[in-house]
Amino acid sequence: MEMDWQPNRFFDDSGQWLLCSTHGAVYEPASGACRGGPCRGGLIKVPLVERDGVVFWQAQYPFQPLVF
Repeated sequence: MEMDWQPNRFFDDSGQWLLCSTHGAVYEPASGACRGGPCRGGLIKVPLVERDGVVFWQAQYPFQPLVF
């Protein structure tokens, strides 16, 4: 799922809030806490590592799709 609400833009115009283009939720960048919109909890930090110019994510959790 892509988060950028416009090409290469992830934050609102003030630069304070992280926006989700998929469902319109607003998140606090430092904590991932939901601050508005249709959230089902906050965001989860996912560790990243870069090797040879490619970024990989390292899942620490058993990610599964949300059941609605």
